[in-house]
Amino acid sequence: MGKRILTLLFVLSLFMSGCVYHNFKGMPDGTDYAGETYFVSEDQVSFLYDLTYQENGKRIADQEIFDTMFEHIEKAQKYILLDMFLFNKYMGKEDQSYRDVCGEMTELLVKKAVVDSVTIDFITDPINNVYGGDILPELTKMEEAGINVIITDLDKMPDSNLIYSPFWRTFIQWFGNSPEKGIFPHPFNNGDKITLRSYLRLLNFKANHRKVFLADYEDTWAAIVTSANPHNGSSAHCNVGILIYGDFASDLYFAEKAVADFSEKELSVDMKLKNDPQGELRLKLISEHEIEKHLLNEIKRTTKNDSIKIGMFYLSDRDVIENLISASNRGVNIKIILDANKDAFGRKKNGVPNRPVAYELHKKSNGNIKIKWYNTHGEQFHSKFILVQHYQEDDALILGSANLTKRNIGNKNLELDVQLIADDDTEIMQDVREYYNLIWYDENYCLDYHRYYSRSLFKTMFYRLAEGLGASTF
Repeated sequence: MGKRILTLLFVLSLFMSGCVYHNFKGMPDGTDYAGETYFVSEDQVSFLYDLTYQENGKRIADQEIFDTMFEHIEKAQKYILLDMFLFNKYMGKEDQSYRDVCGEMTELLVKKAVVDSVTIDFITDPINNVYGGDILPELTKMEEAGINVIITDLDKMPDSNLIYSPFWRTFIQWFGNSPEKGIFPHPFNNGDKITLRSYLRLLNFKANHRKVFLADYEDTWAAIVTSANPHNGSSAHCNVGILIYGDFASDLYFAEKAVADFSEKELSVDMKLKNDPQGELRLKLISEHEIEKHLLNEIKRTTKNDSIKIGMFYLSDRDVIENLISASNRGVNIKIILDANKDAFGRKKNGVPNRPVAYELHKKSNGNIKIKWYNTHGEQFHSKFILVQHYQEDDALILGSANLTKRNIGNKNLELDVQLIADDDTEIMQDVREYYNLIWYDENYCLDYHRYYSRSLFKTMFYRLAEGLGASTF
């Protein structure tokens, strides 16, 4: 009897060791990717943003990201590809959405597929069907219209949660999941019920977090990389994006084909990769850990006369924090606009990680790193971009889906950004600076650092431990 127990324990330990391997395995082929440099002209790139603010007690939203995307969906004649993280009408505890962006996109894509016979691939994250525990009507409607819907296979990616995921892979994953009605409250939609298995899969804390669009446009391609989700609960969030015309779309296609491939699905067309130089601006696709590599390279190259401007929903990555402090100590002018991490779809958050991170940056730079909080009123400052202005070199803009956290730029999530290198007098760089200055200097948009910073040792330890173990949502 004792030998049987020892044998069982030995086999179980071997199996658990195999499951621990998933925390440290590499990313699937074609991800953690840095593309070729594309040379584009000024008229091929445009800066986009959604900006929400209060004026005389009323919420006002200036939006152009999805308006621009929908315009290009309308004009597509042959092919559309999207990869969108949050795509649903769920509202959390909010009573109503600012905009039915999910419904708009669904109806428009169905029309293009059915009426105009446009081929469409739609990649998304399983969070939208609660990891198989719910049926999302919008996805069903698109599938019935002949749209190729691909749910990303997150199990092929490294696990994020160091403590929980080995246990889940060993004991729980075998039970699968189904959209049968459970007894547990739906985490995103009040009133509905789901199974316990949905919650148990959710606790792995990883995602296909990308927000990508491409479509044929006249005799070329149009692409948008953004921080914005077509999600009703997010429809009032502040976001940024970049519109790109030309061959760069083929590199986006290559990056998205990798997601379809490891999810054991196929995209509907075979785009041929091209890279015909058309200008002096340099554009590169960067995904996953390559985002951090390229960002740190830009920060490390800064000198006394350079400046860094950041707008970020989450900032907690240790390498980024330490390099920002070092850059400040070299005399680099650094300004950061952060979300106060206080609101999430009608629920209150505890300010982690941004508030203790802001305190650390302010303290260790002797107040030289200037920090402000976007003045949100229930919505989120969901933008994710970094502008590095080099005094004697071209500026660098990094923009897309990635927060500056271990999960987002440490090969746990799927993320996609673009890096644009251009002279500071080009139109897009001027537009980014004007946008930043608009919100930085106006109290309608931004609040002083002292409004929300936190010296709490508990919050600091909590976010450091949670991020280190991969047991956080940021």
